[in-house]
Amino acid sequence: MPLLLPPCPLITLWPYSDAHSISHGAYGYPRTEKMKYYKKYYRRIVGIPSIDFVVSPTPSKGWIIELYGSAAMLLAHHAIAEAAGRGLVAVVHVQDFGGFDPYLVRRLARARGVSVDNVLIARAFRLQDVAPLVEEASRTGARTVVVIDPYHYTPRSPRDYWRLTPITAALRNAARRALVVVANRVGKYGRLLPEGGNFHHHSVHVIVRAWETGRGVMLELVKHPYKPAPRRALATWAEVGVAWRWAGRRSLLEYL
Repeated sequence: MPLLLPPCPLITLWPYSDAHSISHGAYGYPRTEKMKYYKKYYRRIVGIPSIDFVVSPTPSKGWIIELYGSAAMLLAHHAIAEAAGRGLVAVVHVQDFGGFDPYLVRRLARARGVSVDNVLIARAFRLQDVAPLVEEASRTGARTVVVIDPYHYTPRSPRDYWRLTPITAALRNAARRALVVVANRVGKYGRLLPEGGNFHHHSVHVIVRAWETGRGVMLELVKHPYKPAPRRALATWAEVGVAWRWAGRRSLLEYL
């Protein structure tokens, strides 16, 4: 696959200054000579500046961006509402019940002044259904594909992780047509890595760990092709705008 981003103007890695921060002193600006390049490829993924600066720069398609941890589900709702303003969004939710709040998506979309008519939702109830749904979602013409908890049905034994390979392959194929955003959980094995195994970790382009604190959502950049890692940032609750709670009043079975 050809590289979608042009090479960085300087050979050195992205340097950051601790004296200047993007938001609340959490993340530093790149140096002046790289600001034009940085702003050109800055992309609103979740619509929260502190988080988007951590994830950026990213192309419009061809990459897999993964958020994992206790705050990944909340950020996935923001990503869906933000992507709805750019075009069609295909969401694949892998879980028997709960976890996804369509009313929260509608609330966040209204706050952004966009409609939820561009959001398509499908649910997978078995491990073997995840990969076909991801493939189908990428063929809908959606500019963004959001996959929530794709490895929910991970086998208990690491010897059976080969069964997750079709899911990772489906995510890679979907990235050829759209920008893929994954909300994942912390893996059972490894040092606070996302679930999915080594093949999945090497396939994802950007990995960000997100967890909730008393002040807001803390982020740690684990992997990025254009940035050194690890890097941390804080998105305060005032910036996030809403805490993780059920925003609807009716049963979740209504949208099945």
